[in-house]
Parts: sequence; C-alpha cells; structure tokens
Amino acid sequence: MAPWKALPEHLDPQAGRLVDRLRRLKDATGLSFTALATRTSYSRSSWERYLNGRKLPPADAVTELAVLAGADPDRMLALHTLAAQTWTGPQPKDAATPGTSGAGPEPTEPEPEPDPGAAPEAAATAPAPAPAEPDTPAAVPPALIGEPDVPAEPVRARPARRTLLAAGGALVVVAAVLAVVVTLVLPERGSAGAGEEEHRRTATEEFAFKPDRTYDCDIHRFEGRLYAGHSDTQDALLQQISTTWEVVEAQCLLEHRGYRIGGVDGAYGPATERAVKRLQDKEGLVVDGIMGPHTWEALRR
Repeated sequence: MAPWKALPEHLDPQAGRLVDRLRRLKDATGLSFTALATRTSYSRSSWERYLNGRKLPPADAVTELAVLAGADPDRMLALHTLAAQTWTGPQPKDAATPGTSGAGPEPTEPEPEPDPGAAPEAAATAPAPAPAEPDTPAAVPPALIGEPDVPAEPVRARPARRTLLAAGGALVVVAAVLAVVVTLVLPERGSAGAGEEEHRRTATEEFAFKPDRTYDCDIHRFEGRLYAGHSDTQDALLQQISTTWEVVEAQCLLEHRGYRIGGVDGAYGPATERAVKRLQDKEGLVVDGIMGPHTWEALRR
C-alpha cells in the first residue's frame, strides 16, 4: 500500500489528529478507496478528500469507517467534534451516495483491490441491563392461637379469656405492620445511620457520547466534598478527547466554581482543558491541563 501524502499545513492539530486516525482505520480495513465506497454511503472521491485533509468528513462517514475497522464509534465522534471546532477548510456537504464513485479527483494512492470479505464489519453489542431483584416482603409472624374454652371453668371467666385473645391478636397485627415498615425503610436509609448527610448521587448508566447532548448538574456536598451527581472519582486521569461520566463530573464542578467551558457535554475538549489550567494555576498546581488526583482534590473542596 502506497504511503500517505503529507497533510495540508493549515490543518489545526485537532483536525490533523482526526484525519490521521481515519487513515489508520482505513489501513486496518485493507480496503482501497473504490472498495471503501462500495462498503459505505460515500463516494470514492469523497473519501479521498476526507483522508487527504481537504475536507472535514461528516459524522456519519466517521461512524461507518469506525464500524468497518472494528473501532469505537463514540470515541471517533468525540474526536470529530473537537476537530469541527477548529477546522479551517470546507465543511462537509456530501450527500450519502452508497455504491457510487462520484465526480472528483483521481485517487491519490494506487492500491490493488483487496478481497471484499477481508474486513468484516464489527457489530456493536450493548450490554443488557441486569434485572432488578424483587423486594422480599417481611415475614409476618403467625397469629397466636388461643386455647379452647374449658367447660369446667365458671361461665363468668369466658368473657375475660376472649378479651385477652382479642388483645393478643391486635398485638400480632401491630407487630406485623411494624415489621413491614422496618423492612421497607431501613434499606433506604443505608448504613449511614440517622443524622448523617445524604449519600452522593452518581450516574449508573453506561456513558455514550452524543455531540448534541448536554447534561444537568446536581451540585451537593458529602463529607465535606463537592459532587455533581455523575461520578465520585478522586483520581481519574482525564485529558483531551476523553469522553466519560468523569468528564461530565469535572465540567459540572468547573462551571460551578466559575471556570466557564461553554457546555457540559462529556467531551474533554480545548475549552475544558483551558478551564482546568486556570484552576491549576490558581491552586498552585502543575499547569498541564490534565485532571489528576491533586486537581480533583482542589476541584471538590
């Protein structure tokens, strides 16, 4: 396979990183530009422009190439979002044209046609959520069974025995109700005990980056530390192109402390890195733009 041409000098580092990663994915598939056009919704000439840095590829093209190469589409979409913010060339307007070559420049790299079955598409399988365990109702103590009336006793003693039996039955009902209440209430309180602060709330679903989605922040304190309801990490390492719940947590806390990033989207882009650097500079930390244990400690105070 012929070597790739050098990228245009005007490309921003974020855009260059996206194109470089797309080139690696194409090499991993072993497909030529013609074969790539038959396996995706975009023409041969369009792929030549995308992979030579002359035009920003659409998000759908990035997703299709990632699936063909067996890569993570969410991570590639995060990289595409960062590149789109600084791309100085033409913006994508190509319509999806499956199986057509389109009108465009001749291919920039001669390649033999590989076996179309050389690169099987990777099927992404999302893990099924674990079924919730049913609540186990508290066992209700059996009712007390009274002894039968004894004929030999005086007739006037029988009303008193019936009264005692009725009172015992009422006590059993009260005990059963209390048992159910304790069973339902105690698990909700947890092991924190009465009087302690509410436990921090964190996200439980698996994170999937979406370029047009933003997240709400639930700012609260637990044991003297700030939390935003998405992660309780104290030492997660975050840097550019990271896309996790930890990034959402950091962005919420940065916004809460006045370090504006423009939107809580879960993608660690240039704006988030600049905000982290301002925090590090103010707190006397190493200013490297990377979230680490010391930066988390300063952010959660």
